[in-house]
Amino acid sequence: MAGDIYFNGSALAGGKNTKLNGTNMANVYFNGTKIWTAYIPSAQAYTSSATYTIDDSETSIQWKISGGGGGGGGAQCFNGTTGGGAGGTTTITVKDSGGNVRSTLGTAAGGAGGAVGGGTCPNPAGSFTIPNGWANPPWSSTISDGGGGGGGYENCIGGCNGGTGASNSGTYTINADGNDATLTITIGGGGSAGQRGENTQPTAGVGGAAWILGVQ
Repeated sequence: MAGDIYFNGSALAGGKNTKLNGTNMANVYFNGTKIWTAYIPSAQAYTSSATYTIDDSETSIQWKISGGGGGGGGAQCFNGTTGGGAGGTTTITVKDSGGNVRSTLGTAAGGAGGAVGGGTCPNPAGSFTIPNGWANPPWSSTISDGGGGGGGYENCIGGCNGGTGASNSGTYTINADGNDATLTITIGGGGSAGQRGENTQPTAGVGGAAWILGVQ
């Protein structure tokens, strides 16, 4: 919003309608200077942690999240071989203007780290399955994927791929008390790669993502 328009001493939210001869105005000018712009929500995509400011005109928030993928595990038979690290959990919380948490919208767990070769591999592992209707951005072909396991040789079994991040989605109805101020989006990182492989080394998992759309 470029400025504020006041009605009975209160600033109009950007999402309210300002009309001229019954027609909604996208912008309002005073002496040639734009003083007000209608707020139109647009989808926001995140692959790193961020804060979303809730507009006064929004009545609900649609959200989708995925956790980070686990790292790939090392192969058998190597000295110092290790499994991969777990991926991080993605969360969205609602906070008031003072930064106090009012509610947790949802969480999406990170994937398990891949085991050393010969162990039990995470299921599902490898490539994250993007839910139907989820957008790119942020969900590309690699977001929330588990890392690859280290290569094996002869009788030494290769490491397991890391587990994929979980997914979650929903709609949050904004409290009528007017104290829901921001959303804190914490993106779960990818799990660390395990150690050792033949020819192919284990790889780290890929971090998660979030998508938010305010609804007026």
